[in-house]
Amino acid sequence: MTAAFLGANLRLIRLFHGYSLTDLGERVGVSKQFLSRVEAGAEAVTAQLETALSDSLLVLPEFFRTVDLEPITEEQCHFRRQLTTKVALRQVGRARGEMLKRLVSILEENIELPAYRVGVAEVSSNDAIERGAEVFRATFELGMGPLSNITRIAENAGSVVTRLDGLAPEIDAVSFATKRPVIVLNSDGRSSCRERFGIAHELGHFALHIGVLTGDRLTETQANRFASALLMPRATFGMECRAATRGTRLNWPAIVDLKLRWGVSKAAILFRGHQLGYFTEEQVRSGYITLKRHGQATSEIEDARVAYEEPEVLSEGLKMMRDQLGVNTAAVAHRMGVQVALLRRLMPHQVVAGELNPGPERRSNVVDLFGSRKADTKL
Repeated sequence: MTAAFLGANLRLIRLFHGYSLTDLGERVGVSKQFLSRVEAGAEAVTAQLETALSDSLLVLPEFFRTVDLEPITEEQCHFRRQLTTKVALRQVGRARGEMLKRLVSILEENIELPAYRVGVAEVSSNDAIERGAEVFRATFELGMGPLSNITRIAENAGSVVTRLDGLAPEIDAVSFATKRPVIVLNSDGRSSCRERFGIAHELGHFALHIGVLTGDRLTETQANRFASALLMPRATFGMECRAATRGTRLNWPAIVDLKLRWGVSKAAILFRGHQLGYFTEEQVRSGYITLKRHGQATSEIEDARVAYEEPEVLSEGLKMMRDQLGVNTAAVAHRMGVQVALLRRLMPHQVVAGELNPGPERRSNVVDLFGSRKADTKL
């Protein structure tokens, strides 16, 4: 017996591409009303239409008949800047997260990934959130100094971090609190400092908001507090903030030094310094105005001096599957029920190019993600 065509799968892959019903209807020669009824399960699909849909959406016919037993729920999606992100754009982001989740699940079928170890933190007060970030640092023996690579820390904690093309400009980052959590960064050129804070923010959602619908001002503020505390712990960063003022005025050279040492933006330093009571409200307001006046509201002049961090789990895992297990890109695509062209949109650029260059070795306070375990196909 042939499995039924699932309208929900059609909607998923349509949203993945960012197509409206009208867009897709024009591509396959049917009305948007007809497609809407197909997605609702109220209209049958002919073999000819199924072929047209498969070709237009870059999937295999079996994609439409595969039941996902663990679809991503709304409570599992955490969008940074969700307050200002339109519903339609969030739907596209969620669809892309769903496809990434399926790719990661295939990775897990072949390779042992780090165990998930993000502990639950309390949200009862700001102090409780601060303690949660401190416990996170203690769990991974990170000390209380600057974090050299928050991306690797997140992956050591059991999540998968990746960049993705085509996310709306309104979305800095999005995470999915699935069985294997995924953090997706917008690859449209945001600064490394902004990416680092985005990852810490999503780790905050994982720790603070299990099963909680996020996106409101309260949950975003809580995740921002966790991120600030994780990247700039009160016990050490606060002491260094004292050098960032000259009387009643901000000491910008000292703030630049803090930015380069801690890997965070000057705006984040102002925000954190005010949280900890080292900067007055007037100093922070003046600081934000100064940054805006000099064209540094979203990108800062020293950003190029803070190196980008490269996620490793997905790229290294796919490379290991290809080189050590003989599972190539075509095999992964077939397992997902998609065409290779679609899979390449989800894969890290290094893998698509067939090259992986992790760069020179450098000292850090972060444990090597791979170490000597590559030989037995474990990450």
